[in-house]
Amino acid sequence: MIGRFASVAALIRRECPEDPVHLLRPHRLAAAARRFVAAFPGDVLFAVKCNAHPLVLNTLREAGIRHFDVASPMEIRRVRDTLTDAEMFYHHPAKSPGQIALARDLGVRHYAVDCVAELEKVAAHAGPGAVAMVRLAIPQGSGPKGSGAVYDLSTKFGAAPDIFVATLRRAADLGMAAGVTFHVGSQCLAPEAFRLGIGLACSLVGEAGISVGLMDIGGGFPAYYRRTVAPPLEEYFAMIGAARRQWAEPLGIRLLCEPGRALAAEGGSLLTRVVLRKPDAIYLNDGIFGGLTEVYWGREELSLPFRVLAPDGSPRRGPLRALTAYGPTCDGNDRLPYALDLPAGTAEGDYIEFNLIGAYGREMAARYNGMASDAVAVVDADFAGHLGEEAGAPAP
Repeated sequence: MIGRFASVAALIRRECPEDPVHLLRPHRLAAAARRFVAAFPGDVLFAVKCNAHPLVLNTLREAGIRHFDVASPMEIRRVRDTLTDAEMFYHHPAKSPGQIALARDLGVRHYAVDCVAELEKVAAHAGPGAVAMVRLAIPQGSGPKGSGAVYDLSTKFGAAPDIFVATLRRAADLGMAAGVTFHVGSQCLAPEAFRLGIGLACSLVGEAGISVGLMDIGGGFPAYYRRTVAPPLEEYFAMIGAARRQWAEPLGIRLLCEPGRALAAEGGSLLTRVVLRKPDAIYLNDGIFGGLTEVYWGREELSLPFRVLAPDGSPRRGPLRALTAYGPTCDGNDRLPYALDLPAGTAEGDYIEFNLIGAYGREMAARYNGMASDAVAVVDADFAGHLGEEAGAPAP
């Protein structure tokens, strides 16, 4: 951790960082957590995979998040080391016996499964009291029966309806408590997808004829990038609340959700530096193999707000020019998938701050060419807005 700064300009003036810096804004993380805790009709988990930094975990815990979705031994250890009282849900549906045993020893009780083979593995290694969270595959796409999500998360995991029912029944045969989980896809743009998922899951629970106490409806709640066209989160909460009353509540099922992006995206940005300016291009000290990895996958759907600052921390202004942005590695593919409209005077030594990197920015970064973006700093001022000037620090 480099330190805490009133603003990004203050960080630049004091540190003149040569390497990329991940900027955390704890007050934004806390605000997002409080919003979910107050409005979601059930319990809120945080998907640790999108940002496992201890400051993020502690901030969310202090703002009311008590449950955490973990998907690897590292995440389990990180949560347990950081938050001794946290309840973890191991929602990776393909685990080794050793991983299950580690989770058991560190107090995990809930385990995702999407087939009978994984269920029986959990039954054999998770110990007494383990709860099988059976994962249902949800249809994707933009039609009336799809989610419109940017990332389809049912291509790799999730049981078809017949396997889902069979796995629930096998859990009952084994004497295990069972729950249900599904995921409508990351960056889901249609609240209706959650209603459809809850309705389908409840219908299949009825077909299975067993008692289910929990239903985790996954993440997928959107962050609002520059070109995101999605309703406000309140419409998602209202749709989910109506579906809960219609289908889940009569079955005695309590809802959970596991947002990652929607909790963490606004809580972080990435400060990069221009290392070379050419007439039609800039070369940055970070790129698609580092903190901007997800931009490569999400492309226009995850178009990031950004702004340019001179070496003294003042904002660059003036007419805009479309410039190709390359990352620092030797790979010719290391380039952002769209041009950046930057002030024409953008020069070597300037900084570009990309916002909405609090989710997945640090966690997806590789070390290709031995280049990494590990530095972290806390900033009190809000992001200034796309090509904007920095706002003042929040009031205490």
